[in-house]
Amino acid sequence: MHILNYYFTPFAVILILFAIFFSEPEKSVTYASFGVLAAAFIANYWLGSNVYRFLRWSRHIRALTVWMNLLVSAVLFYLLAAYWAPMWLLFLMAPAAGAMYMKKWQVFLTALCSCAVMFSLYYLRSVVNDMGTSPQLWAMAATQAVFIMFFSMFTAAMAEMVLRVRDAQR
Repeated sequence: MHILNYYFTPFAVILILFAIFFSEPEKSVTYASFGVLAAAFIANYWLGSNVYRFLRWSRHIRALTVWMNLLVSAVLFYLLAAYWAPMWLLFLMAPAAGAMYMKKWQVFLTALCSCAVMFSLYYLRSVVNDMGTSPQLWAMAATQAVFIMFFSMFTAAMAEMVLRVRDAQR
């Protein structure tokens, strides 16, 4: 749980700061982005700090954290993707964090859901902005989705390997 706050949250903050500093979106987008990020950080911190207090519910709390972070990624992506193209990297957070304690098939489904949400938001953005749907946009989105899938499965395999090595040393 703490890995998310130690590595992915600072990455998300840097990504958002760069998006805001270098692309200068409207103030409402900036405030909404920081508000969503602050709420997500507080929720992740509280859930991570209290996961052992509610040990019986720890599995559910971890799953809730993964899905909550996917939702936060979707909102931030929707707000800032038009200003900063690398915002799609936020969709790596939920499946990669889930890979630390989920089974591979669960990580695969989480990554697949993350990709589906990303595709849906690309489509929504193209309809809202009346940009049309170019093959180049979908090829780019497909490449990003493939990376999300492979990176998530790689992270799950690494976490599984670390556990095997740890258990072999006992």
